[in-house]
Amino acid sequence: MKSLPARRYSYQWLTGQTIKIPIDKTRLLLFFLIINYLIVFLDVLIAHAENRFMPSYEWIPIVFCPLAALCSVFFLLKPKSGFPKTLNFLIHSLGVLVGILGFAFHLQAVSAGDIVSYAGFISGNPVFAPLAFVALGIIGVIISLDDQPSHRKYNLTQKTRWLLLATSFWFLATALVAYFDHARTGFENIYTWFPFYVGVFAALILLFQSYSYPEHRLSLLLGITMTISFIVGLMGFSFHLSADLAGRGVFQWSRVFYQAPGLAPLLFCDLGLWGILAFLDPLEENHSSKS
Repeated sequence: MKSLPARRYSYQWLTGQTIKIPIDKTRLLLFFLIINYLIVFLDVLIAHAENRFMPSYEWIPIVFCPLAALCSVFFLLKPKSGFPKTLNFLIHSLGVLVGILGFAFHLQAVSAGDIVSYAGFISGNPVFAPLAFVALGIIGVIISLDDQPSHRKYNLTQKTRWLLLATSFWFLATALVAYFDHARTGFENIYTWFPFYVGVFAALILLFQSYSYPEHRLSLLLGITMTISFIVGLMGFSFHLSADLAGRGVFQWSRVFYQAPGLAPLLFCDLGLWGILAFLDPLEENHSSKS
């Protein structure tokens, strides 16, 4: 069995030279996308179980996650034009719709009649959480598209730029979720502001990088920001776990699920990895290297 040819990528914040990875970017992102759908499935299952899955439409995201994951597995095994690509495009387009509907349902749940108040955002359902489905759906649709290294804008392929923009949107949505979640505590501890500021800053850096020629200092700042996001996620997980133990040394699942959600801060670790993977920009292979 022949080994996979190493593909060349531009990774200017890491090195001035190209790097070689023996895997296609599409397969790499699909693998990570599958993991994300499984994590979101677990998170939504836990959150909706608190309401005993009532009303019945709360089952929609729970059923959709494994469906999207299986579709991504199919496309991962056969990332070619034709039915697998079309199916992947349609399923993830449906994921965007699921996210928009979830946002609407959550917004309706926190509103008093036709009035949406700040108090409702703080005390009610996490309004911006369903936007994760929008982000995952958009990323899944982008992955379905062909990457053409010869066609570039701001010296980045169109697919790379769109992935950076989608990750920027996801960072912003996550920052808003963190803000309203921590607003319930009145930001008693100053470090509860960190995920909001880091999320907004990361979203801006990814946005600027999408519309800027890859300049070493900006690209290096992107890499540093993604690393900080990863660290903030680990710190948040530690703080949430400490709050759930509440000094008792007793691990109670109910506190982990419904008081300080243990999985939520790890999303910043996830997004830090997404930003780094999205910035993998494939380079066009020379005909001489293929011969």
